[in-house]
Amino acid sequence: MNLGWREPARDRRKRNASRPPGGGRTRRFYVRPLLGILAFFLAVSWMGISFLQAAKKDSRSPAAYPPAGLDSFPVNGSSPSFHKIVDGKFTERRGPYQLIYTVDPVLQASVEEVFRTHRPPFGAFVALEPKTGKILALAEYSRNRSENGGIWNRATYPAASIFKIITAACALEKGVLHYDSSVSFMGNQYRLGPSKINKTSKWEHQTQFDDALGKSNNVVFGRVASKLVGSETLRHYSSAFGFNQPLPFDFPVDPSKAVIPEESYELARCGAGFGEVTLNPLHGALIAAAIANGGIMMRPYLIEQVRGEEGEILYEGRAAPWAQPISAKTAQDLNRMMRRTVEDGTASRTFQRYGKDLLNKVTVSGKTGSLSGDNPPGLYDWFVGFAAAEDPQVAFSAMVINHQRYKFRGVFIAQEALKTYFRKQLN
Repeated sequence: MNLGWREPARDRRKRNASRPPGGGRTRRFYVRPLLGILAFFLAVSWMGISFLQAAKKDSRSPAAYPPAGLDSFPVNGSSPSFHKIVDGKFTERRGPYQLIYTVDPVLQASVEEVFRTHRPPFGAFVALEPKTGKILALAEYSRNRSENGGIWNRATYPAASIFKIITAACALEKGVLHYDSSVSFMGNQYRLGPSKINKTSKWEHQTQFDDALGKSNNVVFGRVASKLVGSETLRHYSSAFGFNQPLPFDFPVDPSKAVIPEESYELARCGAGFGEVTLNPLHGALIAAAIANGGIMMRPYLIEQVRGEEGEILYEGRAAPWAQPISAKTAQDLNRMMRRTVEDGTASRTFQRYGKDLLNKVTVSGKTGSLSGDNPPGLYDWFVGFAAAEDPQVAFSAMVINHQRYKFRGVFIAQEALKTYFRKQLN
């Protein structure tokens, strides 16, 4: 071996020129790994194709397509349409997707017929299952057909005395009052004034807390909000019940708003239902449903299924809790208090006149509310509640806007809807 020998530069240049680009050693270094990577991707691709083919064979099974969020499908936006019924369900086609709704066609038709018969300027009715959040009715009405649409999902309507439910929940949760606690008021129970809130008199009237809610006593609830609950607590529980935050729903819904003041008399007005508080009809039903469901507010859902072009199930709505604003004990006490509204309170006259047969078979808990507003202008009349009180099956919210005077009431719509819902028990 001649270790000192070196190849002449001329011969070395000639030999290198005959090599392919990259050199023989570079080719040997990279080719094998590249072939391995290519083989790996071919194997993964073949496995993916096999998986998709197997899934396609069972595409109608929810197990094959785990439910995704509705954000995966461009189905929300405009309001739902309840015109086509297939296999007893309202359905709607949106692009390549078929939406199947939870709404009960019989209940929906019944409520719509009540609206058409009595023709209020505006109206909305929402019903749902308290234990699941499944929407059973979602009806709206406008006497002027050009204004139809977008009534049920707005939140420009004053909450009125429906907000007394929140005030009562605060007092019960804090333990400052029980459902049957003795409370007092001065003068006319419906007329508020600073002197009635800040002063007491030897001529005070005594009543119970549940009777005060049943008769919607403004003076009692003004005092409770101002003297016993306070702005911080009222603000906390209004948020816990869903005010000032987006409502989780399959379609866009305006959030209800609650401005809780600090000043004593303004806080009293707010707690009694005269504050800057607006309520969405769906939200009204959710508040009632939370009380019916032991304090747990379920996420409302309207879309039961989304199906693809070949009928495969792409999404299924399921029951899911959203919030728990109050304890089960508070919910039970509110249930008792809201029964007084129907038994001998502000809704009793309508039920005794039109729904006597219903009350003989089904107990109803509810809360009325009435106040003038300007968006749209009119006199607003609410009734939210649930039935049966002992084992709630349905929660509801009825809202009517009248002109000049209260010609048509939310209580009437609700009791007519309940007659339809409980028709088997009544027959």
